[in-house]
Amino acid sequence: MYELVVLGHFGPFTLTAYALCLLAGAAAAIALTAYLGRKTPGVNACLSMGMAAIAGAVIGGRLVYCLTQWEFILVDLGGAAFMAQPWQGGYNMFGALLGGLAGVLIYAGATKKPACALMDLSAPGAALVIFAGRVGEAFTSQGLGAYVDSEALQRFPFAVENLWGDWQLPVFAYEAAAALVVMIVCLCLMRGSHPAGRVAEVFLALISLCQIMLESLRADEFIRFGFVKFNMLAAAVVLGGVIGLSVWRQVKRGGWKPWQILRLILFAATIGVVILIEFALDKSPIDNRLLYAVMALMLALMGVSVLREGK
Repeated sequence: MYELVVLGHFGPFTLTAYALCLLAGAAAAIALTAYLGRKTPGVNACLSMGMAAIAGAVIGGRLVYCLTQWEFILVDLGGAAFMAQPWQGGYNMFGALLGGLAGVLIYAGATKKPACALMDLSAPGAALVIFAGRVGEAFTSQGLGAYVDSEALQRFPFAVENLWGDWQLPVFAYEAAAALVVMIVCLCLMRGSHPAGRVAEVFLALISLCQIMLESLRADEFIRFGFVKFNMLAAAVVLGGVIGLSVWRQVKRGGWKPWQILRLILFAATIGVVILIEFALDKSPIDNRLLYAVMALMLALMGVSVLREGK
């Protein structure tokens, strides 16, 4: 692992390897979206929508980071001066994700195009950008987890060396792999027949479920409030939004059914267990491997509650 790898300086701007990965990911995402939407809504519309999504992602990612790290920014990063220098870094993934979604919705409203269809079209590209960003973390000192003491495991993909020559879990690589799998799932769904918005829902749900588990493995400069990591909380909120929208849609269509009630109970119960496990990871003598296995099971059940709509 490295400190932030600088590739060059261009006036007040600094180009880093991490930023280059993100730029390449954004360009590839727009190209993928334009290809997928080459017939409907058309390449030009996809390019315009992609620019709106990128603008929204930059604003959203920056805004959420600054709001959650305001005290740190004031004390250590120069306050307003840092706020006015977005090229210096300081973004949040879920802020960028929701900001990009807002950009797509604004574009849809401005052009009178179907919002749900555009969100579906944008989902694989969004996963691709997340993949590129996680790959870019290989050129930083971020995205690392617990120390790996066993020499037999001190090699990629089980561990990478940090700045001081110690070995740590390469969580960034696992997050990149998860985003790539989510992108493939979204592309496969787009080949079938699904209600408008379904691909976007699956994308948001899978990314959030993966992030809850993988964020728990991180031991770097993540944002946290007490023992609660912000990205895990944001993922839970996104999942709550997805299941809430799904249940509302199902109830509106056919009234309350037992499965819709059970979905909400199951979601609340699994969220509660995950919170207890996250707290226990720091406080309990129970083997963390067992705790993570239980967390994975809870997340699988949570995924069923969120994505299994029923009839």
